[in-house]
Amino acid sequence: MANLDIGTPRFFCDYINYRLSRGIAQNGNYDVQATSTGNNLVGIKSGGGTEAELFDMKPLNLVTFDTSASSAAKADHVVVSLDVMGESESKVSFVAILNHNLATATGKIRISASDTKSHIENDDLTGASAISCTQVVNADTISTNVITPGTDGSTIVRFTESDLRYWGIQFEGSDSGNFSSTDLTVGCILIGTHHSMSVNPDMAVSRSIIFDKIDISESVGGQRYSNMSSYGRTASSASKSPFTTASVGEQTFGGRIAYDLTFSYLASTALMPDEYDIYNPTDDSFVERVWNRVNGPHIPFIFSIDDSSEGDNAESETILARFAQDSLSAEQVSHKLWSTNLRVEEEF
Repeated sequence: MANLDIGTPRFFCDYINYRLSRGIAQNGNYDVQATSTGNNLVGIKSGGGTEAELFDMKPLNLVTFDTSASSAAKADHVVVSLDVMGESESKVSFVAILNHNLATATGKIRISASDTKSHIENDDLTGASAISCTQVVNADTISTNVITPGTDGSTIVRFTESDLRYWGIQFEGSDSGNFSSTDLTVGCILIGTHHSMSVNPDMAVSRSIIFDKIDISESVGGQRYSNMSSYGRTASSASKSPFTTASVGEQTFGGRIAYDLTFSYLASTALMPDEYDIYNPTDDSFVERVWNRVNGPHIPFIFSIDDSSEGDNAESETILARFAQDSLSAEQVSHKLWSTNLRVEEEF
């Protein structure tokens, strides 16, 4: 959408970090299925980071896989196994891979799922069901559940909601089945549900571009001096802030985007769960699908200003974000109709 015009906002909320915030351990639930090369699998390179850093919601914190160590390693696969929940009611409808170099590493992504854990712990995810994917961002070529991004950067795919428990994400070579001589790097992996607002925001939407990492000092004589610790998004040939397509810093837009949104006449069923005594993932209210899932301002999420923006140039309408508020206030404006305000700020 040109000029960042706003349509119906959509939220992509990560289920891994929600479960971690509720006391679930990372190790044993969210794992790389190899510590070294072998059994057609390749693991994280020595000094290249840890499993936990794949899920830390800090996409500039890269994890490097040892995919270029040898001709055998180039033909091997990286398998990440995910246990989304121990309940059949859980739902999953998107996968996002942030700050990857899959184009340079000549890699692609395979996504499959099963209710049997062993199916998503092996090479090629044998036994698991292929998940038919649709491009949201940077998933230029899709063959059912195999996605080949067109560029380095960040990729999102969506699919029909599924309640399968175990999910496998395999990174594999796309050059005759081989990775290139550049090691695969990944910044962050998200899996969860996406939620579009049931109504568009009111016309009085506010957008800000904030340079909040600048300190200005003034001398006795009135001269001003400025120090900038960060200009915002970053980009290089090896690493990019989420949804940045530039490869050098001077081609990135500076500052932090923020949106102030008011939603009027939200149906009570669209805002709040039917009952508030137990979390039910099958309900479709904003509180269940978004606000509770990210614990208010605690966990970042992916935010799109228009849920119809998918495919080419969709990066422009998408940010990694966080709620800049610790309370969700709502006012009843009519019988079973409510108004609420949201402030969303970009993360890097």
